Amino acid sequence: MAQRESNRPRSNPWFWPMVALALALALALAGCSRQPSPETEIRDLIARAVAAAEERNVRDLRGMIADDYTDRRGLDRKALENVLRLQVLRQQFLHLFARVRKIEFPEPERALASVATAMAGRPVEDAGALVNLNADLYRFELELVRHGRNDWRVRSADWEPARLDDFW
Repeated sequence: MAQRESNRPRSNPWFWPMVALALALALALAGCSRQPSPETEIRDLIARAVAAAEERNVRDLRGMIADDYTDRRGLDRKALENVLRLQVLRQQFLHLFARVRKIEFPEPERALASVATAMAGRPVEDAGALVNLNADLYRFELELVRHGRNDWRVRSADWEPARLDDFW
């Protein structure tokens, strides 16, 4: 009687280790493609705001302001847009150096950020350069709200003069 061939693959001692390796690789790749954290999204927003201001791009800056923006100075979104426009027009050369001091999340869709910012007529490489540079120093306290999946907008801002030690 002829032996019947089985449809099952022959036992391979490397089969299960290869499956485990493939699963580990798939999990590692999935981890690499994760969405950025809310803190990373806010840091990215601040970096984009700095770049837009240096490029004198009021349009991009406007897109970062929430429709319901208000602050303790009585500015609403439209008034803040006018302030930004005026500042950009007044500065022939604008270079910003920003240091995010802290970011907190009192609610999942709301964040508070403190940012020290130096505004100068030439590039600022690091905080140490501020000692010998004539720059306007400000500390911004921002309230941000999530707008869409990965987008944050400024709902309120307060600012006051900063000191050099705010940058360290």
